[in-house]
Amino acid sequence: MKILHVFETMPGGPATYFNEIVPSQISALGADNVRVIVPDAHVAFLKNTPSSSIATFVRRKRLTSLPALARAVLNEVKVFKPDLVHAHSTLAGGIVRVINAMPGKFPPVVYCPHGWVFDMETLGYFRHPARWAERILSPFADKIVAISGYEYEQGLKAGIPAKRMVVIENGISSQLPAVTPTEWADARTKVLFVGRLDWQKGVDILLRAAAELKDEAVFRVIGAHVTTKNDLTDALPANVELLGWRSSEDITGQMAVCDVVAMPSRWEGFGLVALEAMRSRKPVIASAVGGLQSVVSDEKTGLLFPPGDHKALAAAIASRSSEDWAQMGAAGYVRFVERYRSERTVEELMQLYRRVVDDWPVEKRRIA
Repeated sequence: MKILHVFETMPGGPATYFNEIVPSQISALGADNVRVIVPDAHVAFLKNTPSSSIATFVRRKRLTSLPALARAVLNEVKVFKPDLVHAHSTLAGGIVRVINAMPGKFPPVVYCPHGWVFDMETLGYFRHPARWAERILSPFADKIVAISGYEYEQGLKAGIPAKRMVVIENGISSQLPAVTPTEWADARTKVLFVGRLDWQKGVDILLRAAAELKDEAVFRVIGAHVTTKNDLTDALPANVELLGWRSSEDITGQMAVCDVVAMPSRWEGFGLVALEAMRSRKPVIASAVGGLQSVVSDEKTGLLFPPGDHKALAAAIASRSSEDWAQMGAAGYVRFVERYRSERTVEELMQLYRRVVDDWPVEKRRIA
């Protein structure tokens, strides 16, 4: 079986998902049978993937780069001749499904939103048209992968048929990456944030909470702006340190020395950082949105707080001792091992691919 993955962007969750799934598929199927399309500027985010398996397109500005992505998809389908195309996130999923809707032969399509676009608060009045667009395009994906039960339920509410969707929860490797030794000597509660410094991820909420906890907590922020620009980090509270993007080894090192990981997202289809924290035996304080509500077991593996409420976040951070956080972190690790290992995700995806390909008429699988 030959698989073509299509990514319109990589930083953050898409890169984590890619690096957990694609190298495993290459190992199982061979490098000649797995290809990926990614932006030329984002290749550095890929790990354990031979250059021979990577195709790129020029991505400078997001929307104006979509024709280049469409050309790359058509070219790879024609030359590589995949048995299945797996499109990741909204724009890649939109491009692939629009092409599939056109006359001519095209392989079966699996689409994973990685968080519905109509859940984005920043869309405002466009959320309703986005919901309609997903409903209209849904027949042009043979299966839609929901990464959480929440995403599945939102799909049903948007009018996408249940038979079109399948839940395959995210997972990450049970093996910790190599660790960069790190020190963080401070008697206060040590809080780590990892993610894009965009409106969605709620770093502004974190900074307001930090300003109220100067004597109780200290914060490290790993990440950078990707989809939005703002000046939130220009004047940081004295107890906040901005570290920028870091390698997975650095992130693992920072998690090893923190007390708790904070995820104040405004919306979240799943939240892979929560799994990284649980694997590192760290509890998670998260806003009660999207998939985070099922990943984080409130009062057991972490704490949930009302989204957007920086005072509630500050209160949650100050509510537990280091011993309490350690106990929650241990419970989180058990939950991770039982439910969120990538080995399970990879196997469920491969089973889905086989079902979709087996159900697809042979004469329709390849572009002429």
